[in-house]
Amino acid sequence: MERGRYNSFEGSLWSRGILPIDSIAILRRERGDQYLQMDETQRLDWDAVREKVRTQGMRNSNVMAIAPTATIANITGVSQSIEPTYQNLYVKSNLSGEFTVVNPYLVRDLKAAGLWDKVMVNDLKYYDGSLQEIDRVPEALKALYATAFEVEPRWLVEAGSRRQKWLDQAQSLNLYIKGASGKKLDVTYKMAWLSGLKTTYYLRALGATSTEKDAASQGFLHYLAEDRRNNEVALLRTHARLYDEALEEAQAILKDILGGV
Repeated sequence: MERGRYNSFEGSLWSRGILPIDSIAILRRERGDQYLQMDETQRLDWDAVREKVRTQGMRNSNVMAIAPTATIANITGVSQSIEPTYQNLYVKSNLSGEFTVVNPYLVRDLKAAGLWDKVMVNDLKYYDGSLQEIDRVPEALKALYATAFEVEPRWLVEAGSRRQKWLDQAQSLNLYIKGASGKKLDVTYKMAWLSGLKTTYYLRALGATSTEKDAASQGFLHYLAEDRRNNEVALLRTHARLYDEALEEAQAILKDILGGV
């Protein structure tokens, strides 16, 4: 090895030829069988790798993690690493600007089915990028392009567990829960712990109900915006009045000082 082992290699799991997949057995012994439900299937012969790591050493103590890639994915036009599709059509805002994100594979398949038109675009906007309420979309496409909130959290956790057994570090796993409640959160996070996940990242939650998108709600939102503007104008006028009063008081004090000189 050109630059040698890392300083604390001796005594580490690596020095004993223990790979991440092998560390599951250690975790199981510490917790007990009933507190770890993790698939340990492996189809390749890792003995040669174990022996090489044990005898040759490792230059780095930490090797692999799965990082968050949402912003980079939006810029480059690809999916977000291990993330399910958030929505098939939405606008994302961050420090880099605003990005209109559309699922190009969905567009391709809708065009192939003769379903991509202005009506479909408006339907996707109305239903926040979801296909589930659009009657003319085939069930196969609805299942294929289910959004993050339409996938049961247990499948996200299970997929994370299958990845975790190969990682010496952790992964940036977001959890998406529709109709979030205390019970659902409790079950989901316990399930993540039982599945051997080292950590999770953001929790994305949707309430059990959503605002109706009709003329009344749009009118109400317009009223709120107008009311906010009126409050801001009133606040600015108050600040201006206080400033004028303070300026007059300062001028009076200055006049008295100069008059007494």
